[in-house]
Amino acid sequence: MPAAAFRKEKRPSIRIRPLFVLWHRWFGILAALWLALMGLTGSAVVYYDELDVWLNQDLKKVEARAEPASVELWFAAARDQFPDRFIRFVDLPGAPDDSVRLSMPSLEDDSEIEVFVDPYTAELLGSRSYDAAGLGPRNLMNFLYGLHLDLHLGDWMLWFLGLVAFFWIFDHAVSVVLSFPTARKWAASFRVRLRKGRHKFTFDLHRAMGLWLWPVTLMFAVSGLYFNWYEHVVAAVDRVSRVTERAIFALPANDEADFAPQIDFDEAFTIAGRLEGAPEVDLASYNPWKAAYELRAHDVRDIDPYGRRMIVVEANSGKVLSDRHITEGTAGDVFLAWQYPLHSGKAFGGIGRAILFVSGILVAILCITGIILWARKLGARRWRKGARRLG
Repeated sequence: MPAAAFRKEKRPSIRIRPLFVLWHRWFGILAALWLALMGLTGSAVVYYDELDVWLNQDLKKVEARAEPASVELWFAAARDQFPDRFIRFVDLPGAPDDSVRLSMPSLEDDSEIEVFVDPYTAELLGSRSYDAAGLGPRNLMNFLYGLHLDLHLGDWMLWFLGLVAFFWIFDHAVSVVLSFPTARKWAASFRVRLRKGRHKFTFDLHRAMGLWLWPVTLMFAVSGLYFNWYEHVVAAVDRVSRVTERAIFALPANDEADFAPQIDFDEAFTIAGRLEGAPEVDLASYNPWKAAYELRAHDVRDIDPYGRRMIVVEANSGKVLSDRHITEGTAGDVFLAWQYPLHSGKAFGGIGRAILFVSGILVAILCITGIILWARKLGARRWRKGARRLG
C-alpha cells in the first residue's frame, strides 16, 4: 500500500482575516450613520454648559451680590409661578454669578421644565421645557443633548444604540487585527502616505486615525454600552465584582407619592452639612414616591467637577439613610463610577474635554473615509465585472 494512503486527509483551513474584513466592512457601512451622529453631537455636548450659558445669558447669569436670599424664597418664586408642578431637582450655583436651576415635573402629566431663579433676589428669570424641539437659542443645547442621547426617539433607540455600541466593542478587536497585516511593518500602520494617490491616502488616513483614536473610541463604545444598556451592564459587572446598589434606588417605593414632606430642601442641605467633613452640597433631588432626598456633595475623592458624595436623607424624619462616595467599594463600583467622567472628558479637566471634542469630529471623519473606501471597492468590482462581459 502506498505511503500516501496513510497520510491524513487535509482539511480546508478557515482563513480568519477575510472574515474579519467582511465583518469590519459591513459593520462600518451599517453603523457609520449612527456613529457619525453620536460623534458630532457628542462634540457639541462636551461643551454643553459653556454653550448654553453663551446662548442664554439671561437665564444662566446674574449680578453677584453680598448675600443670597433664602432657599425657601427661591422655591416660593417657582411654586407661585407653577403651582401645578413640584420641585424634583436643584442645581445650586457653582459660581457667584450663576443662577439656580430647578427641574419641575408636572403633577398631572409627564412633562418637565427647567426653571431659573436669581439666588440673590429670588426673582424668577425664566423657564423652558425639556421636550421643546428647536434650533433657537433657548432649546438648542437640550435638543442636541437629546439627539446624542437617543435621537429623540425614546427607549427603542436607546436599545438600538446599545446594540451598536456592543458590536463596536467587538469591532475594535477586529480593526486591530486588520491594521497590522505584518508584525515587521507595524509602525507603517500609524502613518499616512501623502503622495501615493487618493485611494492610498484615504486608506492610510482611515487606518492611522482608527489606531490613534483606538483607546478613546473603545472608551466611547464601553461607556456608550453602559449608558444605553445600564441594567444589563451593571448586572454583568456584578457577576465579576459585586456592585453596591445606589442607596436611593434600593429604597422601597411607597403606595402614594408625598409632595409635602416635613423636611424641605433647605433643611436637608443643613442636615448634610452637619456630617463629617461638613460637605458642600452641589446638586440635590427629591423622590416623592420614596419620600427621600438624594444630595450630592463635593469631596476630595471626586473624579469630575460634580459632587459624588451621595447622601440620602429621609424627608419626614430627617434621618441620614446613606452617606457614600461613588468610588468607594469594589472594583466593579469603581469601574462604573468612571464611566461618565470618562465619557464626558471631565475626568481630565480641560485637556480631557478638548481631546473628546476633537475625537467626536474625527469619529465622523473615520466613518466618512470608511464609506469612501467601500464605495471605491464597490465601483472597482463593478468595473471588473463589466470588463469581463465586454472581453
